[in-house]
Amino acid sequence: MRDVLAARGVPLLGAYVVPQAGDRDSAAGAAAAVRAAGADLVVTATSGPERPRYTSTNQSIDLAAACQNRAGTPALATVTTWSRTVMALQAHLLGGHARGVTRLICGNGSPPPVGDRSKTDGRWAVDAVGLIELLRGLNEGTDRYGLRLESATNFDIGVRIRAAPVLSAAARTRTRRKIAAGAHFIVTSPVYTQHALDMLLEVIDGDVPVLATVHPLRSLAEAELLRHELPEGCVPAGLIERLERAGDGAAEEGERIAVELAAQFANRTQGIILSRADGPELVSRVRAALVRPVVG
Repeated sequence: MRDVLAARGVPLLGAYVVPQAGDRDSAAGAAAAVRAAGADLVVTATSGPERPRYTSTNQSIDLAAACQNRAGTPALATVTTWSRTVMALQAHLLGGHARGVTRLICGNGSPPPVGDRSKTDGRWAVDAVGLIELLRGLNEGTDRYGLRLESATNFDIGVRIRAAPVLSAAARTRTRRKIAAGAHFIVTSPVYTQHALDMLLEVIDGDVPVLATVHPLRSLAEAELLRHELPEGCVPAGLIERLERAGDGAAEEGERIAVELAAQFANRTQGIILSRADGPELVSRVRAALVRPVVG
């Protein structure tokens, strides 16, 4: 990740790959398509970044390996701690490293849907901070219990953090703890206003690179749902009004808004992550909009 950032003269562009049923072939195909459209890398997960539910760390790593090995596309794997023991996490991480998956985004993860009874007994053995500390130790050549590894790892450690118009003191403290624990870069949750992004950037204070996630809304109904689910002010009234005026063309308007936001956020960050990679043409449009020099 650090090498990809260092090699760019313009902001980095990434895109989520979330294949149905975790299918490797469709993930590799999507990765190749967005790479050809101008993406620098893909982010793999089994659920999207806007309303994440249950993400399998092992499956995300597997999809990242497929994107890299089959499509030749650099990949960021989503790693979450939900329902994983420390030993299981460490095994997944070392196994992924052996397969060349070294770029990661850390998060706590979320419980599965209520109806999925097979996975409702999980818990968090460590949180995102603990996961970052685990990865930092592996990079220093020791495992969670202080035992020396045959060779140190070289993970690029990212962490997902929500950007919101108002950040509590607790949220600010958690962000600083993640940076202090060893995070190399930050990937935001989907951002819909410059003000929300600026609030988070103020806390980060330039200590690590930031990639802003942009989520192309497909309908007025989706925007209204997110406006009620997310913290107040995350989805601004002006955005709702634009989608409402667009009527049957709301999906197209949502893409126009996404391109505008990507260009705007690129002025203040090191890159953009699109939350959907099912439309390579949108990747091309965003790529064309990212023409300004990278910050930092």
